[in-house]
Formats: sequence, C-alpha cells, structure tokens
Amino acid sequence: MNPDAPRGLRREEVTRLIDELSDLVVGQHVGKVFDAPDGNLRIVIGSGSTRRHLLISLHPETARMILWDDPPAATPAPGELATALRELLSASRIERVDQPGGDRVMRLVLSRGGKAGPTRELIVELFGRMGRLVVIEGGSRRVLLVSGRAGVGRGDPYVLPDGARDLDPAGPTATMPFDPIQAIPSDQRGGEAPLHQWLFPRLEQQEQQNHLRTLLRVEQQTLKRALKLLRRRTRKLDQDLEAGALWQQWQRYGELLKGNIPRISRGMNSIEVQDWYQEGAPLVEIPLEKDRTPMQNIERCFRRSRKGKRSLVVLGERRDQALDAISQLEQGVESIEQQQQLELLDHQSVEQCCSEARSLGSRFGKKRQQRRVTPRGSSQVADAPRFRKYRSREGLEILAGRSARENDELSIRTARGNDLFFHVAHRPGAHVILRVDRGRVAAPESIEDAAYVAAYLSGWRGPGTAIVHWTEAKNVRKPKGLPPGKVRIHREREYLVTPREDGLSSVSVPDLES
Repeated sequence: MNPDAPRGLRREEVTRLIDELSDLVVGQHVGKVFDAPDGNLRIVIGSGSTRRHLLISLHPETARMILWDDPPAATPAPGELATALRELLSASRIERVDQPGGDRVMRLVLSRGGKAGPTRELIVELFGRMGRLVVIEGGSRRVLLVSGRAGVGRGDPYVLPDGARDLDPAGPTATMPFDPIQAIPSDQRGGEAPLHQWLFPRLEQQEQQNHLRTLLRVEQQTLKRALKLLRRRTRKLDQDLEAGALWQQWQRYGELLKGNIPRISRGMNSIEVQDWYQEGAPLVEIPLEKDRTPMQNIERCFRRSRKGKRSLVVLGERRDQALDAISQLEQGVESIEQQQQLELLDHQSVEQCCSEARSLGSRFGKKRQQRRVTPRGSSQVADAPRFRKYRSREGLEILAGRSARENDELSIRTARGNDLFFHVAHRPGAHVILRVDRGRVAAPESIEDAAYVAAYLSGWRGPGTAIVHWTEAKNVRKPKGLPPGKVRIHREREYLVTPREDGLSSVSVPDLES
C-alpha cells in the first residue's frame, strides 16, 4: 500500500491504533460530542492535562477513529447525531478499547453510573462502501443508535462483523502481516501515539481529495446528461430541417394539383400527374388525404410549403444555439476531466470549476416540471403542484404538502432517493421533503429546520418538544390499498423539535400562492 495515498485502514494498522489509543484513554471518561468538518464527529475524552479528542469519520476509504491533536472550535449547536451520542455516551467510563474478531473494527467498551461490567459499546466499522457507527446496549446487544452504512436498524440485535474483505485493491498480497510503524520515517516514530499522528494528516488530505473528486464527478454527470439531451435535440432539428427544405416541392405539388382538380375526388390516397416543372414532364405521384376534399388537399400542400419555408430560419437558429451549447458543455466536461487527472486537487480550483459547471447545467440542463395527479375520471390535465416552499439556513429547499394527495405527490413521485423525508410522529400532518443534491450531505441545521417545518405544519406550537420521524426518501413506500396521504417508512430516526419564538420566519416565507 502506498503510504502517501491510503485506501482504507488495514487490520494491522487498526491493531496498532488501538494499542496506542488504549494506553491513553482507558480509565478516562467521555465528555461532550461535537460536529466536525465534512460531516465527521469529535468526541472529547478526559479533562485537564489528560484531555484528548477522537475524530470519527465514516467516509469511504477514510473511515477511522483517530486521535486529533488540534481540533477547530466547536460549532454553536450540535447536530442531531452529536446530540444523540452525547445523551448515550457522556460521563461514561472507558473500560476497554479493542478490535473485535481482529477485523477492521474499533470498539470502546463503556460503563456508566458506577455499574459493574460494560453497559454500552461504541463500535466503528471501517470496511464496506462506507463506515458505520453503532452504539449498542451492553447486556441485550440491541442497537441504540446507528449511522453510516445501511444494514442495521435501531432496535435490531447487533452481530459483530465476520471476515470483512480488505479494501486495498492490491489483492491477497496486500493482506500479508506487516508492522505499520515501519512505514513511518524513523525520526517521526517517537511520541505517545506515533501512528495516530502520522496517519491523521494523510487520511485527512485523502478525505478532502475524495470529497473534491466527488464534487467533480457529480457536476460531470450533470453536464453529460445535458449533452445527451442537446445532441438528441440537434438530431431532431436536423430531421426537421430536412423536412423544411422540401418546401419548394410542396409548392410545386399544390400548383400541379390545381391543374388537375377534375381528376381528384375525396377518398383518393394519391394521384399521378405530369410534372410540367421538370424537363420531359415525367409522371409524379402526389400523396393525398383521402378524407379531404380536392381543395383541402391543395391547401394542405401550400400550407406545408409555407410552414417549411418559415421553419428554415427558426430551426437554423435553434440548431446553431444547440451546437453552441454543446460546444460550451464539452468544454465544461473537458475542464472537469483535466481537474480529475491531477494527482492533487486544489480546493479553490475545484470550486471554480464546479461553479462554472453548475452555471452551464442551469442554462442548458433539462428543467423538470412536476405534475399533479388528476382526480380519477377527470379528462383535464392538472397544473403542476405548488407545494409550500421554505429555505433552510444552509440554503437547501424544503417542500411541504398542503393536502393528502399533495403529500403523496411530494413523497412518492417528486422526492428523489437522496432527499430526506420528515413527518411528525403519531399524528396526521404534512409530508416534508428536504431536497439534497446527489453526492451532498445535509447539514444538521437543515435537518433541524425541516423537522421544525414538519412539526409546525402539523399543528404543534409547543410548549415542550415534538417528535418528528425522518429518513431518506428512498425508504418511503406506499403499498397498494393505503388511503391518500398514508405511507410506510422504515429505518426512521427521531428528532426532538423545540419551539422557536420566530416560528417559520427563520426558514423564510413560504410560497403563499394556491
């Protein structure tokens, strides 16, 4: 494995990290849990001179639980996950740090309230498509909290992973035993936790690089979709231009039919006439509409001629515009590909490249139009639904249904898989969707705002707290037979909403048009 480009921690590295960590934190108490940059978590261990910080990341290829020497200042308010971990872990005493089954798993065995024996376990799985954080009850082995990779739900019995495959693509030779310390330069092997200190900046850089590459990949896919649509549109315009170029032929057909009116009658599919406009006056077959009169067929030819002649200018302009847009989109894709080929990405350059790509995507990409389900038996096309619209403090769009049918339209047809679904617990209420772009993770503030909207629109005003269930939109289903507005969700989580003095004004004014 190239030490400068780690691709997931190996078992031997996990073993060494646990050995170093165990010497420093066993016997210490867990303090507060804070949010960390890039969707990570920070756990405070101990106090005073023995205070230490643990960074927990579940991102692909960089999942880890590692000592953090110099963390930034904490955010003003912890997010939902950090708050839940505080309630479950704070004031617990660390009894043991180990590696269950010798796998790429790190576990803190905790006791709480002076009770004998383990009461809770914090487990961080470092393998798979992305990592997973699980808190379980020590006795029942039931899951109290889970975040990250799917496959385990709250309340499920937890089973320790068995025989997870190594992430390193180098194959079987990459799993041969080795001493991680040998990868560290000799002058950096000192200190109380040398592997933690050596790996931290490398994994942090790799995580940032992965994040930047994800941003580029998302924008690249958007531009490629827009390119596909424009190329299809260009082919259609070429076909229309070919048809429009026949306007002189239809003009000639009309003149020839005028000279042969006595021979034309309703019900004919075509007629052969001499074409006096060509040398030798050859016979030419002119198609007819059999349900039209002779004069209507003549007018049809002249109308197609006029339409074709007019369309040449308009279609030509549209084709030029489409070709210009294709050229700009191709340049945008090429710019992204050039960035992707760089060994080390620069954050500012990537942001500028993505900003330009988003601008191109908004100009030339397909604008999706939402449609409302028409009432059964209605023959009229309904207008697009106008959901209540809000904006989170992070800037993400929040949509809410106004009725049972709009709730169905929003949750089942409008919401995308990466969006988040919210609904107040144990009572009827509005379905609320937090729009989250592909490859992006919603900030805790956005989740808090969407949960508040769901509680508020369901009639809750306080005092006290309201419980809101939330999950990814892909976990929302509507089995056949359920009445309008009723859905089933799984893998839901709870959010405790507290009252706000300013009500919904903190998430902007909704769209009041009906």
